[in-house]
Amino acid sequence: MKRFLTILAPFLLAATLSTGDASAWEAATTHAGLTEQSALSSTLHKRLQEQFGASQGLYTMLTVPKKDAPKLFAIVDRLNPTHGYVPDANGRMSALSWLVLGSVVADVPSEHAMNHFFNPLTESGLTNSTESGIVEQVHLGVLRAGNGPSLKAGGMSAKLWWKSPENPLGYEGFAAQFRKAASAETRAERDRHLAGSLLAAGAMLHIVQDMGAPSRVRDDISAHQQQVGSTDTDRGSRFERIAALSFGRLGIPKATAVPALTSLGAHISNPQGTGLADVITRSFFSAGTLPTSFKVTRNTGSSGFRTTLAKHLLRPLPAGTSEDGATRFDLVAARNDDGATWRSKSGTCLAEYQIKNAKVRWSISDACALDQLEAILPTVAGYGISFLESLYPSDLGIASIDGKTSVTFDAQRYGPGRVRLFAEAEDGRRSEFFSADTKGGETTLAIPLPPTTATRITAFFDGTDAKGAPRLASASVAWPLP
Repeated sequence: MKRFLTILAPFLLAATLSTGDASAWEAATTHAGLTEQSALSSTLHKRLQEQFGASQGLYTMLTVPKKDAPKLFAIVDRLNPTHGYVPDANGRMSALSWLVLGSVVADVPSEHAMNHFFNPLTESGLTNSTESGIVEQVHLGVLRAGNGPSLKAGGMSAKLWWKSPENPLGYEGFAAQFRKAASAETRAERDRHLAGSLLAAGAMLHIVQDMGAPSRVRDDISAHQQQVGSTDTDRGSRFERIAALSFGRLGIPKATAVPALTSLGAHISNPQGTGLADVITRSFFSAGTLPTSFKVTRNTGSSGFRTTLAKHLLRPLPAGTSEDGATRFDLVAARNDDGATWRSKSGTCLAEYQIKNAKVRWSISDACALDQLEAILPTVAGYGISFLESLYPSDLGIASIDGKTSVTFDAQRYGPGRVRLFAEAEDGRRSEFFSADTKGGETTLAIPLPPTTATRITAFFDGTDAKGAPRLASASVAWPLP
């Protein structure tokens, strides 16, 4: 169902956007909604049940004592408890809420925002490529001095940031928590670390979600300096703000299918061009990377227009060639007050253009941005599903094969690593009873019987996948096996 901005939108922008806001998709609405949409549409609920013994899956209550994470709770205490991702006084909330909280706080502190950009063409992060003029830079400096936008060029690219040791909620933090969620002695300890892994998973998911914003994958800093409020210092990304106003948290469209990806980093970008950043950068313009203006005459036809347009594209794609399936350019309509719309093969607005004084000028109106969001947000949610299921893989198993208890693998997905086996007694206490190294390529690993007191056994793999990327996996089953 299409959503339409009302006449109140400009006033809402002024009222709801905080001064100097440089965050990504709005955390409390778009990020939270995308995370919930991906999690609830994925098999994560079942995976938490089967891998960690979390009987209620995404709705299992997990507790992190405040004394264990004072820096986190200093941030949490500033959040609105009515939003559903703020723990109670005892540090307790559902697994889903811990995941959402991670996606909400990933931009804290605000300096981390500059690390949520990735340009697939240059393999770099945010630069001043669209604020390169002296006048623009001086104006930006004035804005910052007056509490304008705080976003600055520099930092680390998103492709590096999600796994960087400098990222407190990056992959290293996730892996440390995942290991303890599988191996810690008591149920309370394991629950605490499961919550920690979900928190980091949500923060990394936030980075992947940001790759759905065209300005973040087209190195467009100017798109984040747009005036979105009533004063000159109320600036940020109007595109991302429209997403928050139009879809909120509960209106995120249903996820669409995305290419099959198992490597975590591949969700951002990969050599095959199927990462989210790859798809968005070639499919959409951002406000600061539209074609430049050029002259046309009354005799300019569609073919000549396309030829000239090709010379004024700042990037190869989206292209205006007839082969790319784009709708024809209507040069008659472009001379009217309403102008004309350039649409993709699927009918999505790419940009609007108008011819005045023999020059064509390009823009992305709020209505055009909304049309793009209708296509982009379901795709982002789809990549979120794949990313979460890659973080918590379900292809490690425990089974009885030919009378022997064995750990089972997908030989095409598991490389060298170490397998550890834990026995869980009736009181929930877990202890290791076996470990072995694997070389990769195996499909089974025979294991000894657990202690007679065991009521559940858990297998934990810590190593790499078949391509050498880090891989963690867990499986847990009631003992004895049926």
